[in-house]
Amino acid sequence: MMGHIKISWYHIAIPIVFLLFSPVMLLSFKPHVSPYIVAVPAEYASMMSPVPPVFARAPYFVIYDFKHNTAKFVVNNFVNAKHEVGLHVAHLLIRERTGIVLGKNVGPEPFEHLSRRGVKIYTALASNVQEALSKYNAHQLMQTAGPTGFSKVFSK
Repeated sequence: MMGHIKISWYHIAIPIVFLLFSPVMLLSFKPHVSPYIVAVPAEYASMMSPVPPVFARAPYFVIYDFKHNTAKFVVNNFVNAKHEVGLHVAHLLIRERTGIVLGKNVGPEPFEHLSRRGVKIYTALASNVQEALSKYNAHQLMQTAGPTGFSKVFSK
């Protein structure tokens, strides 16, 4: 003879929590990069801003969405940081879903972190942000195979 089985709330909640926080689910929540979103370092928040020579030390990033033809300006709060600037900038751009980066000199640290996430990096020898975006759109820029800048700046 079978007895009645009493089901409590935790009989349902525990498997649900386990499924929600399993490694497979956590990996599926990572931000995905978009091939339409391009980041360009800038000296100031304008499309006519010069492209600074050092990628991670740029005061601003222009995030341009070619799909929606929109631009937004993101402040680089890590411009004066002392450690792991490239890592922080890479995470900043990944959160913006950046799929393409245009820069003059991209150091080893941001290059490695961005490349691992599928972000393509192009060398943009342009006088301003708008020119860099125009050259990219006209397929006049070359994708870089490795870092083009230094990872640390030493001073006395």
